[in-house]
Amino acid sequence: MKRIAEGRTAEIFQHYHESVIKLYRNGFPKEAIIYEYEITKQVASLGISVPRANEFVEIDGRVGISFEYIEGKPLLQKMVEHPQELDDFSEMLADMHVTLHRCEVPADERGKPFRKQKEVLAYNIHQAPQLSTDEKNAILQMLEVLPNGNRVCHGDFHPDNAMVGEKRWIIDWMTGMSGHPAGDITRTLLLFRYGTLPEAAPSHVKDQLQAMRKRMGEVYLTYYLAHSNLRLDEIDHWMLPVAAARLTEWIPEEEKEQLRSMIRDRLKLRE
Repeated sequence: MKRIAEGRTAEIFQHYHESVIKLYRNGFPKEAIIYEYEITKQVASLGISVPRANEFVEIDGRVGISFEYIEGKPLLQKMVEHPQELDDFSEMLADMHVTLHRCEVPADERGKPFRKQKEVLAYNIHQAPQLSTDEKNAILQMLEVLPNGNRVCHGDFHPDNAMVGEKRWIIDWMTGMSGHPAGDITRTLLLFRYGTLPEAAPSHVKDQLQAMRKRMGEVYLTYYLAHSNLRLDEIDHWMLPVAAARLTEWIPEEEKEQLRSMIRDRLKLRE
C-alpha cells in the first residue's frame, strides 16, 4: 500500500485503484471509527457524494476503514497549485456547502446514527478543561436558545475535506451530524481564522496558505450568504459555542490559546 495523505487522527493509504484505507492512530477511540463508518453509509443513502464505506480493516494492530477509491484532488491542493484561481475555488467550496445544507435528515434517522449538533456541542463544552465553570455555563445558556435544525451538517468542512475531479466529493464524516447550517458554517469560519495548518505540509506551502486563508474565508462567506437564506448575525450567534467545543479536540496548544483568548474577549463584551 502507498501512503497518500495523513492527518492528526489517521493516515490514508491507496490500495491499487480499487480502494483507499484510512488507518487511525493508535489510541484513537474505536467508537468514533464505528460512527464514521455508519454515518458515511447513511449520508450516501441520502444522495450526497461521498466515497462508499466498504468494510472495517485491521492492519498491524491499527483499526481502519476501507473506502471506495475516487479520482480527484483536495480543493486545498488545487488552491495551492493554482493561487490565481483562489476566488473560484473558494466559491466552489461554498457552493458545495450550500448544496449539502439543502439535505434534510429524515426524522427517523436523527440520532440513528446522526448525532444532534447541539447535544454534541454541549457535551464538548462541558469537557473543555480550559474554561471555568462560569464560562461554560454562560456559553451553554447561549447554545440552549439557538435553533436545532434538521439539515445534514459535516462538522469539519474545509478545503482539505472537499475533493474535486469529475465529481465533487465530501470526505471525512466522523464529525457529521444533524443540525443547523449556521453552526456548520461557523465551524468552517473558525478553521479559516484559527485552524492550524497541516503538519505534513512543506514550510513554503504553509506560508502560502497562511497568506491565502483570510481571502478564502471572505469569498466563501460572501458566496454562502448570497446563495442561502442565512444572515451574518445568525452565524455569529454560534461562534462562542462552536469555539468552546473545539477546545476538546486533538489540536495544537497554540490554536487552543487563540480560541481561548477569543472566547474570553467575547464573553467580556457581553458582561
